[in-house]
Amino acid sequence: MRAASRVLAAGFALVAGYLVAGTPAVVLLAAGLAVLGLLAARAAVPAALPPLGAVAGEETHGTDDLQQFSSYWRINRAVSWSQVSARHYDSTARPLLTRLLAVALADGHGIDLSREPERARELLGEELWPLLDPGRPASGDTFVPGPDSATLHAVAIRLEELWP
Repeated sequence: MRAASRVLAAGFALVAGYLVAGTPAVVLLAAGLAVLGLLAARAAVPAALPPLGAVAGEETHGTDDLQQFSSYWRINRAVSWSQVSARHYDSTARPLLTRLLAVALADGHGIDLSREPERARELLGEELWPLLDPGRPASGDTFVPGPDSATLHAVAIRLEELWP
């Protein structure tokens, strides 16, 4: 009911402004009413949500959730962009996944990826090797799509299997 009376009052103000001062007054009144409407809408929106720890009754110790998992978000962003094009994959995801492969091979199998690429190829598998081959030149092609999500999932599974 209050909203309807406000709208009615605004309409009367616009008509009165037009009758008293013409079109310029209506434009000025409409702009003023729009600003008031935006301020009222902003006041009705609740403040930002409290941190997750405050909701659950836990202490957050001043850390931001994104900061706690910054490596995860960086990997997530790189892998999600990698499907856009071969260039995106080769410039962001492939170096990251190749580093993970190098660590998994070194820690779990005693293989140095840069010195023993053939042994790494055998362990990774022929179908996935071209995706992580550190010796393959990077593509600059933005029109060819990158690996699909099923292929990236297969790479992730294989890296987990190789992890010590």
